[in-house]
Amino acid sequence: MKRLLHIAERLIDTAAILAFVGIFLCVFIQVILRYAFNSPMTWSEELARYLFIWCAFLGWVIASRRNSHLAVNIAITRMGPRTQAGIAVATQLATLLFAWVLGTSGARLVANNWDVENVAVPFNLGVVYLIEPVAAVAIAVYALLQLAEALRSLRSAAPPESAS
Repeated sequence: MKRLLHIAERLIDTAAILAFVGIFLCVFIQVILRYAFNSPMTWSEELARYLFIWCAFLGWVIASRRNSHLAVNIAITRMGPRTQAGIAVATQLATLLFAWVLGTSGARLVANNWDVENVAVPFNLGVVYLIEPVAAVAIAVYALLQLAEALRSLRSAAPPESAS
């Protein structure tokens, strides 16, 4: 399981890098062709937009894996370990719910757009939307792993002291 997770993480990292490089190349080449040769490409803007969508979702997955989303946790850090673990459990349960909503709506988007052809690029819109359910599954996996860790922390945290 750990090896499969490692392979998936490397694939996600590689896909994010390739998407970013693709955006850069599309925009760079478009600028050169438009301003230096007065001959713009018709498909580069559309491809860059779709790559940006993929890059954003892949970045979200990577941030979920690293648990590095922006958070204002000044109040949480002042709470006891049991409360912190309880909040972590609630956060991961909310993340799982959001991943389910994202995954189911994304799957419908893919199904509804699989036969819709793009104007300028040679793949259908379903491919563009495919990242949504894929990202939802990946985020759910990371949420489950972090939920298990939070539950372990909750069980191992000392019970609150009783007032005498």
